[in-house]
Amino acid sequence: MKKIFLLLFLFGMLQITAIAQPMSPPAINTIRIINDTDVELCWIAAPSLNGNSFDSYEIFYSDNPAGPFTSVQIINVYATTSTTITPLPVVNGSRYFYAVTHFNTNQVSVSSDTVASIFLNVNLELNTGHMLLNWNSFQTGQTESTYRVYRRVLPNPLYAQLPVSPTTTTHIDSTIYHDYACDTTVFYRIEIGDFSGNCLSVSNESEAVFENARPTIPTLNEVTVTNIPPLQDVTLTWEVCSSPDVKGYKIYILTTQGSSLEIGDVPGRLTTTTTVTAANPILGSYPNSKSEAYRVAAYDSCGQIGFPSLFHHTIFAESELDACNGIINLKWNTYANWPAGVASYKIEVSQSGSPFQPLATLGPNDTTFQHFPLIQSTLYAYRIIAEDVTGFFTSTSNITSQIADVPVRPAFLYFKYATVVDNRTVDVLFYHDTLADISEYVLYRSDNLGDTFDSIAVLPFQPSNSFISYTDTTKCLTFKKSYVYKAVAIDSCGQPVYNSNNVAKTVFLRIASELDMENTITWSDYENWTGEVRSYKVFRGFQGVFSDLPAATIPFGENSYTDDISNRISKDGEYCYYVQAYQGLDTLNFFADSSRSNKVCVKQLKTFYMPNAFQPDGVNKLFKPASTFLNANNYLFQIYNKWGERVFETIEPTTGWDGTINGREARMDVYVYRITYQNENFETQELRGTVALIR
Repeated sequence: MKKIFLLLFLFGMLQITAIAQPMSPPAINTIRIINDTDVELCWIAAPSLNGNSFDSYEIFYSDNPAGPFTSVQIINVYATTSTTITPLPVVNGSRYFYAVTHFNTNQVSVSSDTVASIFLNVNLELNTGHMLLNWNSFQTGQTESTYRVYRRVLPNPLYAQLPVSPTTTTHIDSTIYHDYACDTTVFYRIEIGDFSGNCLSVSNESEAVFENARPTIPTLNEVTVTNIPPLQDVTLTWEVCSSPDVKGYKIYILTTQGSSLEIGDVPGRLTTTTTVTAANPILGSYPNSKSEAYRVAAYDSCGQIGFPSLFHHTIFAESELDACNGIINLKWNTYANWPAGVASYKIEVSQSGSPFQPLATLGPNDTTFQHFPLIQSTLYAYRIIAEDVTGFFTSTSNITSQIADVPVRPAFLYFKYATVVDNRTVDVLFYHDTLADISEYVLYRSDNLGDTFDSIAVLPFQPSNSFISYTDTTKCLTFKKSYVYKAVAIDSCGQPVYNSNNVAKTVFLRIASELDMENTITWSDYENWTGEVRSYKVFRGFQGVFSDLPAATIPFGENSYTDDISNRISKDGEYCYYVQAYQGLDTLNFFADSSRSNKVCVKQLKTFYMPNAFQPDGVNKLFKPASTFLNANNYLFQIYNKWGERVFETIEPTTGWDGTINGREARMDVYVYRITYQNENFETQELRGTVALIR
């Protein structure tokens, strides 16, 4: 330390012009500030006066280590090694430097080491809540190398040493905010001992009021909906607040009035997550009913609450079933206030309780999605997951669900038949799915081979009846053409959703020829059975009465039949026909149905015709009556030659004379015939005439 030599003439003393032997100075070892007004100096007297007499000690001070120094006290007792002085002004707020010397009438010693009163400054660092201590150096080489720091907190009257021993003239008290409340008066002092350890230099007592600064704004990373319905809670995650004085965090929700409502207190500076339960009565709503905005603020040991973070909104997902179109419409709000923004929205779906699976990944500006096709009666649950651009943070929406209660489409719509009732009526019957959500069926008909269909009827859905029938009388001309039928199912939304599995085409029958004794009929095929057509049966009727037994069975692929009525001897009347198509085995529906054609009729008049000539070796090989409606009973056909000899006789109406007599050819000549028969009134009739035999 710097040595300061003071001359006695500065203080009005006589100058000593010659010194036989220099005097040793005292050594100041401690300086103590008392009550912030007085200064106590302690020194060690010189071991000897070197043969000189002692007169007094003189104390000097200055507020500058380089002086000038002012004398403040003279002590006349050599054994005195301490004194208390009250410099002007008072020591609080100032720093003073001291030196002591001793002298006699002959000479003055050199000054002691210049020591400074230790003045301590204490300042509160608002942004950290720390107390900053700094003080001046004691400036002596005869002391310990370290300083001791003491703290006293009101109302405690005693100081306690802090567990630090700084070797510099500064110290940061970073523990104060952990241990004491705000607005607390705190006192500090600094001590340093001499080499003996028995004397202490003590600073002034410096006080400060602990007022911590507000914590900084924490960064809210994400808010996400957790758990499963109906307990859809919200979990918040944030970063540790950078302020050291943080006792915990306050959680806020944005009310419908636009203000922040505190709903949670999370203790601990290092705690960075919490869950807000959906059952919180303060909220008044759940995150599965609307988007809710949350933010977080840190609070310190003083109870001071820092500024809150930006609001982060939960993603509220909604779903709506468009049953008529078989679509579930999804919509959601955007996630806001990620610093880097949203990178994408991922949609996940669960079907009837199965694990969630990815459904779609959409862009950051997308907030709607349509899901189709749907499976009837399936419970679809959806959640939306937002991901930020950095890839570190995600936010999951609430779970929204819909049951795919869409109209059930028919599994089948099958025509059993279209059958002709009469020449102006067709009966239609189709088999339908009674479990389908159908409101009605539209029946269509075509009379041009199915190229163009016209609507002819709207038939209500009948859930209690597997079959729906309809009788078509709308300008129906079955005696002129076939008709083709189809049906379309209309669902409960009024949309056509299903066409019949097949069409039904009636059988059209007509007379191809009407020769004497023969009627030839032809017909079109029936279409479209699953089992196709197995066979056609031809039914004949006379005078409106049809036999229950078919006149013929025709295999599929043949579409004509010739009916020989020559042996059907009766009276005048009308022959009628219809054809019944029979289905083969229907492996789909296990039906075996039939369809009847229109009816065709032809009148047959009673005839009786006898040729006047015949040629056994030519075209007319037999001579017999050409007749219809002859009664076989009491029938007799006889032929005589010109001598009255009988050459032929038969009682069979279908048997004729072949021009032989007893097996030998009769000669060419004119012969006489006689026929007796019974008419429709059962009266016996006789017919006579001649016939020429030609060779």
